[in-house]
Amino acid sequence: MTSSRRLCLSTTILGLALAAGASPMLAQQVTTDYDHKADFSRFHTFSIEKLRASDSFFEQRLRDDLTQQLTALGLQMVPQGGDLSITAVGSRKDQKEYNSFYEGLGGGGYGWRGRGFGGFGGGFGDEGQTNTTVINIPVGTLVIDAYDTHHQLLFRGIATETLSNNEDKNSKKLEQSVEKIVKKMPIKAAR
Repeated sequence: MTSSRRLCLSTTILGLALAAGASPMLAQQVTTDYDHKADFSRFHTFSIEKLRASDSFFEQRLRDDLTQQLTALGLQMVPQGGDLSITAVGSRKDQKEYNSFYEGLGGGGYGWRGRGFGGFGGGFGDEGQTNTTVINIPVGTLVIDAYDTHHQLLFRGIATETLSNNEDKNSKKLEQSVEKIVKKMPIKAAR
């Protein structure tokens, strides 16, 4: 195989591998769990007790998104002492992704680095080359908890998603994450 064909094939395989490897990271993942014994019909108000986010702008957006989604469920916001106490933590970190591509597995014969056993052949790794790239992928995680007045955890929702360098897009992702989590709360919307 000529070196240009090998390079073209290598580039195609690498592109497919990157696309396949990155595709699960593109989708937002939301998981929730709640106390199945709790009577959620008795909750009518909520208070936002604690919020933490990567910066004050996102903290305010998180507060606004939570308030909007929880009131859409028919809950009323009160400054303190609500039937439900809501806490939310948003974090951002870089997840490293390592992509290695191996080109060639060496010359002929047995041996190691051309020093063969008993003088045989060139050995593995003689002509091969490994290229590894490190990609930093910003990943956001949002955890929303709801407690009753006795500080008993009733609901937890966790969303993770790959972030963008565009803060407007990240704000939209935050809004979608809050919406998806809150919709999974076992509280019936007001009629």
